Amino acid sequence: MVEIKVRGVKAYKSRGKLYFYHRKTRLRIRAEFGTAAFLAEVERLDQSRLPEAVPVRVGTLGALIAAYRASPEFRQLAVRTRDDYQKVFNYLRPLDGDPLVNIDPAYTLAVRNAAFDKRKRHFANSVVTVLRLLFAWGQLYGVGVDKNAAIVPKFRRPRGTPKANRRGTREELEIVLDAAPVELRLAIALAVCTGMRESDVLRFPWSGYVDGTIHGRAAKTGAPISMPAHPMLRELLHQAPRLGPIIVVGARGNAFTPSGFRTRFFKLIRQLRTAGQVAPGLTFHGLRTTTATMLAEAGCDTQTIMAITGHETEAMVKLYREEADKKGRADVAIKKLDFAVRRNGKRTQ
Repeated sequence: MVEIKVRGVKAYKSRGKLYFYHRKTRLRIRAEFGTAAFLAEVERLDQSRLPEAVPVRVGTLGALIAAYRASPEFRQLAVRTRDDYQKVFNYLRPLDGDPLVNIDPAYTLAVRNAAFDKRKRHFANSVVTVLRLLFAWGQLYGVGVDKNAAIVPKFRRPRGTPKANRRGTREELEIVLDAAPVELRLAIALAVCTGMRESDVLRFPWSGYVDGTIHGRAAKTGAPISMPAHPMLRELLHQAPRLGPIIVVGARGNAFTPSGFRTRFFKLIRQLRTAGQVAPGLTFHGLRTTTATMLAEAGCDTQTIMAITGHETEAMVKLYREEADKKGRADVAIKKLDFAVRRNGKRTQ
């Protein structure tokens, strides 16, 4: 069979069937692959992106965004990060013509509030994050943006709202691993035993596991990953069939797409949640952070935890350690209180 590649087209395989997507627009191509209609649809989608390539007026928000997207700072970001930023740029496209001289804190606040009304708190905060980065980059390169334009607070999580990606408990981890089918169990074990993110787990190759040691590099941060494999992980890897270059594959031996994996994972979590075996809000990322929590509770210092989990900065790891310290102090306090109560009880007898 001759393999045919079409520039700008990405193929995904799901349940034995190939689906094709236009890379830049991320739209699915419906025509049959290899036909004239398929090529015509690709060309139409390519043309639909041409207006974006037309230079926008100098001194506008659109020109600043275009300059940033062409910068080495943007190009060196991880693919997932660039995609996340691009979602915000797409949302801001109607504002491309707005002059930079008119952008001040009131402008940014209005953009933030409009994003909240349309897409809620999380996306509105993402808009603030990207605008802060964009304006800081512009100032670095001498583009005239009000230095106070980015001084706009993010929306706080409403009181009582469950935290996103809350940390899983040891008990929940054991329950999920016991209930998970083999392919999901291997992915979860990779995340928990190495601290790898979902995207890294789904693309991690067998070549990264040599002589009982995990070697690799985090896609998001570029941080190196190198550690002895946990005994549980070693056992699972030893038992897993090598069906291709990627470790985590579905029941049919095909690599998971991100959406396909999340569908399978959250179906499992919903079943366990309905059965009352896990608490609400448990996610794959939350299980991953169980590693850092357990290491902190075991007394590991910040640098040791970072060496295992691949965190690039100390800030998040310090939170894990602070929570572990708080839990440890609380445990000691309760033991002292219990001892005092029992001692006073004996005195009154």
